[in-house]
Amino acid sequence: MRSIKIAVLLTILGLTACQKVIDLKLKNDSGKYVIEGNVTNLPGPYQVTIGKTDAVNADYTLQGVSQAAVIISDNAGNTETLQEITPGIYQTKTLQGVEGRTYNLDVTVGNAHLTATSVMPHQVNLDSLYIVEVFNFSKTVKAVVPLFTDPVGQGNSYRFNQTINGVLDKTLYYQNDDFTDGKTSTWSMLRPDPDSTLHGKDNVNVEMQCIDAPMYKYWYSVDMSSTGNGSTIASNPVTNIVGGALGYFSAHTSQTKTIVVP
Repeated sequence: MRSIKIAVLLTILGLTACQKVIDLKLKNDSGKYVIEGNVTNLPGPYQVTIGKTDAVNADYTLQGVSQAAVIISDNAGNTETLQEITPGIYQTKTLQGVEGRTYNLDVTVGNAHLTATSVMPHQVNLDSLYIVEVFNFSKTVKAVVPLFTDPVGQGNSYRFNQTINGVLDKTLYYQNDDFTDGKTSTWSMLRPDPDSTLHGKDNVNVEMQCIDAPMYKYWYSVDMSSTGNGSTIASNPVTNIVGGALGYFSAHTSQTKTIVVP
């Protein structure tokens, strides 16, 4: 069985309005399953990745777990059993994610029965991207601002991924609307490295995800469980998976825009 990398807890890439590069230190949970599953409003197929920890080690490599029974269903009566396409990676064929629906993950592997539920929010439009100059570690740098307006009424949460010239930014970007309800976003995707800046002609791709509250709590706990800035909380991220596994199952919207830095 070949080794696979699982981005969920171990190469966490992603988001927060309080930017931090994630260096996640997990408690030693040898023998636990680790699941990463996503359903979006974009056309499938969608994947669920299943691994198992031998021990938490320097390269965070997990062994892919084969012969699991993996089922995704929704509250509209659709059910699909996923096919294993490579050791530890299971994929849909016909399932289509729809905004507003509730999605359920059911995994049976070995003696474990693991379940999770995620509600796909309605999409909040990513209107545009623009470049700003901001002060960072005693110097002025360039960064991207994703422009969108939060709907009136609290309860919206977001996650963002930034790719610069084809390379995924390993900074965690996430936020909710506890303090920005109904407002237009103005925060920049500023990387915490003091030498970090965008340059002219850089091609920047930003994915905006609308996520449910349990996934916001997951990414927040990833942030709190990281070793960024020298602080460590000795606990694993809060998963929405029931049954003793690590990781997450997320039903979310996805939209992407691109800008070339002038």
